[in-house]
Amino acid sequence: MDFQDDVLIIGGGVAGLAAAAELHEAGVRVRILEARDRLGGRVWTIRAPGVEQGIELGPEFIHGKPPELFSIASQAGLHPIELGGNNFISDGKTVKRFDFFRRSESVLDEMDDHGPDRSFMQFVREHIGEDDRESLQWAIRYVRGFHAADPELISVHAIVRESKAEEKIEGDRQFRPAHGYDSLISWYERRLAGVPVELKTEVIAIGWSDDAVEVLAEGGRLFRARKAIITLPLSVLQEDAVQFEPALPQKQEAAAKLVIGRVLRVTLQFRERFWTQRKDAVPDLRNLHFLMADDPLFPTWWTMHPIGAPLLVGWSPDVCSDALRGKSHEEVAAQACRSLEKTLPDYKEEIRAGFVAAYFHDWQSDPYSRGAYSYVKAGGEGAQQALGAPVENTLFFAGEATEWDGHHATVHGAIATGLRAAREVRAALNR
Repeated sequence: MDFQDDVLIIGGGVAGLAAAAELHEAGVRVRILEARDRLGGRVWTIRAPGVEQGIELGPEFIHGKPPELFSIASQAGLHPIELGGNNFISDGKTVKRFDFFRRSESVLDEMDDHGPDRSFMQFVREHIGEDDRESLQWAIRYVRGFHAADPELISVHAIVRESKAEEKIEGDRQFRPAHGYDSLISWYERRLAGVPVELKTEVIAIGWSDDAVEVLAEGGRLFRARKAIITLPLSVLQEDAVQFEPALPQKQEAAAKLVIGRVLRVTLQFRERFWTQRKDAVPDLRNLHFLMADDPLFPTWWTMHPIGAPLLVGWSPDVCSDALRGKSHEEVAAQACRSLEKTLPDYKEEIRAGFVAAYFHDWQSDPYSRGAYSYVKAGGEGAQQALGAPVENTLFFAGEATEWDGHHATVHGAIATGLRAAREVRAALNR
């Protein structure tokens, strides 16, 4: 077979970009095939008039101080800013200070990874009595909101592993790239100068044999290489959107033990930070960070504090987002504003008068993502390793769903898998 390249990278998200950059700089001939008209995958920053900071349609935070991001922060132009402030809760009538993270942890701290795995809901039914329903509800809201997960499905062992991983990188601290995650994508693009990047190239089939790969894209285009790194999102693999020949039943078995979370996040832009304008307001919201709401569609809101951006982000996870799926941009924006008015009833007039625009992307309906980010089903231990394992030293796998140390569902976790796949490929090429 006449090889065009040494390695084909299937998918131009951060995992694919990290792998491609490492291989390219090691002298390996790589080519990136990306179905979208841009690189970055689920990392997508846009710019809006009147806002200095980038508006993230996908990941926004840097969770803790992961070396995959902090070691490159300066050269990649990330310049992380630590976020913080006061957290509040609203019942639709009053707003008050409330440490809901600590309240949730009173339940989460009871979990361990000893004994048989079970779902989070099975765990709480065993350990939380009916007399502590409030703590139970906060724990459910935390799991549904933070993990974008169904409490009846998510693995307790996986939650514990993730908590331990977070402790090692100060995961209770949150940062944000100063101007947006697009600086990371631009950095990778600079490192990939000279690498062929095939945008708007939707892969439909991957044929492979020992040390040979042939990829068929829409329109009949063929690409050939010795190896391939597959960085397709979990749902794309689960739904057989790309055909493998020979088939990979072991990958389907592993993917079936994982779940892709459902999330719709909406960023509302205002003329000014109206919640900071009332100096005598009770409560004082000038340092507002997170706001938990008694709302079925948008139960969580946050600001960029201490960054002074006139933005509020509404988070609609798991079942909350189902009612919004398929709605028009105008309908979703209107609903987000209504939910915010309900959450901050004393600011209804300011919300209506100061609203500028709403920004979001429906990742569930996006054919190239089909969801937000992954989590492990109860009983699914080992599935991430199986999904990420190389096949016959020819096919290699990366992407956040293949990260098994507890950092899946994060940008740094995706980068780590790309770096791991690059190491595996280099070892295979040198055999």
